[in-house]
Amino acid sequence: MLDTVVFIDSAVIDFFTNEMVLAKFDAEKDTALARQYKVSAFPTVVLADKDGKEIDRIVGYSKPGSFVKTLQEYEQGIGTLDDLLNRSQNQADSLRKLGFEIADKYKYRGGRDEAMGWFEKIIALGDPVDSLSGEARMAIADMYRRDKEYMRALVEFASVIQDFEGKPFAMDAEIWSAIVYRMKGDTATAIGAFEDFIKHYPESEDVDYAQKQIEKLKNPTVKKP
Repeated sequence: MLDTVVFIDSAVIDFFTNEMVLAKFDAEKDTALARQYKVSAFPTVVLADKDGKEIDRIVGYSKPGSFVKTLQEYEQGIGTLDDLLNRSQNQADSLRKLGFEIADKYKYRGGRDEAMGWFEKIIALGDPVDSLSGEARMAIADMYRRDKEYMRALVEFASVIQDFEGKPFAMDAEIWSAIVYRMKGDTATAIGAFEDFIKHYPESEDVDYAQKQIEKLKNPTVKKP
């Protein structure tokens, strides 16, 4: 299942013509189906069995070769959520890396509690300020943001800013904090947060984005009656 994507690569077209049945839906119009499969990002491709039970999914765009390879592996039970859960029972040395893949799959299936549990396990099993913990902590904050729990998101992002000072995670958390303030409608604080981001990270590729957000917030479009 996916949003309005048109396949143009010949290998992908051949794959869906000869190896798999393709059903295409617009998740913004077919809302019941979108809710059934808990689609939260676009494009989303869900591989299901003949009874409609999900085998696994691909979220976002990928190159044609990788896209087809992933679906073929899913058909064989390789790299699916069930496969990762089984592997996690026997691979303690790589549990944190597997855990991140598992958490990510749960996140896009609407399994927030399961995803949170795995992200927290990743942090608990390692150094709370290593790269995997940083990714897990950012993911937790982002889940709060997606669920519009803005204050909890801001607390998580603030914690990352403090613990990862001078590292890319802190920079990412700072601009996301500004975005959250904008999303919650706190215009003055959002402007200040974007301005602070520009001051702290003048060389960041996100400076232009931050400047545009400040301009929009200071000069909102006036809607005609």
